[in-house]
Amino acid sequence: MLGFGELCLLGAFIASGFAAFATLAGCDDKHRALEKSALISSAASLVLLTLVMLILAIALLTKNYQFDYVAYYCSQHLPWYYGLSALWVGQAGSLLLWAWFLGILAMIFRFASSRKSDTLRQRAFGLLMANTCFLIATMVFAADPMARSVGTPTEGAGLSPLLQHPAMLIHPPIIFLGYAAWAIPFALATAALINKRFDTTWIQQARPWALFAWAVLGAGILLGAEWAYEELGWGGYWGWDPVENGSLIPWLLGTAFIHTMMTWRRRGIMKKTTVALAIATFAMCNFATFLTRSGIFSSLHAFSQSPIGWLFLALMLVLALAGGILIYQRRKELAPENQITSAMSREAMVAMTTVALLLLATVTCLGTLSVALSDALVGTKITVGPPFYNNVLAPTGLLILTATALAPLLRWGSTPSAPEKRMLKISATVGVLTMMGIVVGGATHYLLIAVTGIVAFAVAVLLCSLWLDAKRRPCDNYWASLVRCLREKRNQYAGFFVHLGFFALAIGIVGSSLGTQRHEVSLMQGQTIEWAGRSIQLVDIVDRQLPDKLVAGAVLEVSRIGDVPVKLTPEQHLHLLQNEWTTEVAIQSDWSGDLYMILHGGTEDGGVRLTLVDNPRMRWLWLGGLTMLLGATVSLWPNKKAARQNYNQPAEFSEQPQGLKAA
Repeated sequence: MLGFGELCLLGAFIASGFAAFATLAGCDDKHRALEKSALISSAASLVLLTLVMLILAIALLTKNYQFDYVAYYCSQHLPWYYGLSALWVGQAGSLLLWAWFLGILAMIFRFASSRKSDTLRQRAFGLLMANTCFLIATMVFAADPMARSVGTPTEGAGLSPLLQHPAMLIHPPIIFLGYAAWAIPFALATAALINKRFDTTWIQQARPWALFAWAVLGAGILLGAEWAYEELGWGGYWGWDPVENGSLIPWLLGTAFIHTMMTWRRRGIMKKTTVALAIATFAMCNFATFLTRSGIFSSLHAFSQSPIGWLFLALMLVLALAGGILIYQRRKELAPENQITSAMSREAMVAMTTVALLLLATVTCLGTLSVALSDALVGTKITVGPPFYNNVLAPTGLLILTATALAPLLRWGSTPSAPEKRMLKISATVGVLTMMGIVVGGATHYLLIAVTGIVAFAVAVLLCSLWLDAKRRPCDNYWASLVRCLREKRNQYAGFFVHLGFFALAIGIVGSSLGTQRHEVSLMQGQTIEWAGRSIQLVDIVDRQLPDKLVAGAVLEVSRIGDVPVKLTPEQHLHLLQNEWTTEVAIQSDWSGDLYMILHGGTEDGGVRLTLVDNPRMRWLWLGGLTMLLGATVSLWPNKKAARQNYNQPAEFSEQPQGLKAA
C-alpha cells in the first residue's frame, strides 16, 4: 500500500504540472486538443490525490505503523475519530488535505459556469493547477505522507492530548478549505491583469468565491477560538498567538477585498486596491503557512521546525513581487473612472473601512514578526503582548463599527437624501440616549460606552433603512411591501445581517474583555462560597482510571438566587502515553456571561484549588460569529434571476444594487 501511495502521489505531481502548463499554454491560442488534455490531466491529478487521501486515512484507522505518519500521530487507545483527525494534524497530512481541497475547488470552478471556454477562466484555472502542483511538489520532495517507518513499532507516539477535542475534528480542515478557496479570487485577479480584462467580469466570477472563502476562514477562526477557550484552560479565547494571527491577517485583507470589489463594480474606483488585495490575501494565506512550519515561533498550533515554511515564504514574496509589477504595468488601465465626491457616501465609508482593516492587518503582521525581526536587526528578541495589538484594535474597531453602522442609509456616488438624513438624525439620537442610559446605569469605560452607543445607532439605522425601502414601493400593505423589499434586495440585506453579527461579536469581545473577574480559591468538601452573584459548593472529589488516562475531578453545584443548582465538574487528566497533564475546564453559560472553572489540583488538607473566572457576554461573541456566517450563506444562495442577468446583460449592469460590508 505504501508503494502504491507513493506512485499515486508522484502521478498527481506530474499530472497537475502538465495540466498547469497545458492550460496556460493553450488558453490564448484556443488550442482545443491542449485544453482537453489539460482537463484530463487535472481530473487524473484529483483522482490520484483522492487515492492518496484514502490510503492514509485507512492507514490511520487501522493503525498501520508501517507508515511513519501513522506511527507519529496514532496510538492503540486513540478513538477512531481522533485517529482520522490526525490526517490533518501533521505537516504532510495537512498539505495533502490542502492540495486535495484545492484540486476539488479548481474543478468546480472550471465547470461551474457555462463560460468554460472563456480565456479569463482558463488562465485562472491554469494558475490554480500550478498552485496545486506546488503543494504536491512540497510533499514529494520535503514532506512525504507516504514515508515508511524505520522499523515497524508496536505502538505509536499518539496524538497530542490538547488536540483531542471536538473542535479539532473540523477546525483545521475548515482553515485549509478557506486557504484553498482564496486561491480562486487571486487567480481571477491575476488572470485579469495578464489578459488586460478590466471590466467587471472577473469581479462577478470572483465575488461568490471570495464570500465563500471569507465565511469558511472566519468559521475556522471562530472554531479555533472555541478550542482555545475550552481546551487550554486559561480563561480566554484569543491570545494574539503568532499562528492565530496568521489566519486572521488574510481574513482581514479578504474583508477589505470584498468591500473594494463593490466600489469597482458600482463606481469604477479603487481598482488597483482591489486587485492588490486579491493577491495580498492569498499571499498571506501562504504567509500563515510559513508561520506554522518555519519553526521560528513557539506556538501550540505550530509544526516542528522545517524548511517547508521557507518555501511558502518564498512563494508569498514571489506573488507579492509579480503582482506589484503587473499592477504597475497596468496602472493606466486601472485608473479610476470616478472620484469620491462626498464623505457621506458608501464608497467613502468603504475607503475608510479598507484603510482601517489594512492598518489592523499591518500591525498584526508586525507584532507577529517582532521577535524574528528584532533578533535579526538588533540581536535582541523583542516580544509584544496583547496591549500592543489592543491599542490599535480599539480605535480601528470603533472606526469600522461606525462606518458599518452608517452603510444602510448611505448611497453610492451621492450624499443621503433628505429622508435618509432625517433617519440618520433619529438613529444618532437613539445611540446618544443609549450611551447616556448605560452611563447612568454605572458604565465607566469609554470603550464599552462607545460600542454600546454605536450598536444601538446601527440597529436604528438598519430599521430606518428597512422602513424607507418598504415605503418607497407602491403597495397598500406595508408588511407585504417589506417582504417584497427583502426579497428583491436579498443580497444587500444579507450583508446588513452580517453587520448585525459583527455588532454582536463586538459586544461579546468588549464585554468579555472589560468585565472579566478572576478568583483563586481553595475549597473543602461541603464548603460553599458566594462569588459573582452565584453560590458555589464543592459536593465531591472524584478519581477514576481509564485505559489511556487518569482523571481527577471536582464536582461543584452552582446556583443563582431562585435558580435550580447546576453541577459542574472541572477535571485534570494525566495522559499515560505522553505522561502529560491537561486541564478540562467546566463552563456554565447564559446570556449574561460564563462561569469558567479551572481545577489546579488538591490541597494538603484534602480540598481542591480552583480558579473561577466570570466572563460576561461570551454568548454574544459566538452568536455574532454564527450570524455573520448565516448572512454570508444567504448572500451566496443561488439567485436564478441574477444568474440569467449576468449572462444576458453587460457586466456593468448585471446585478441589482447589493453588497456585503461585513467587517
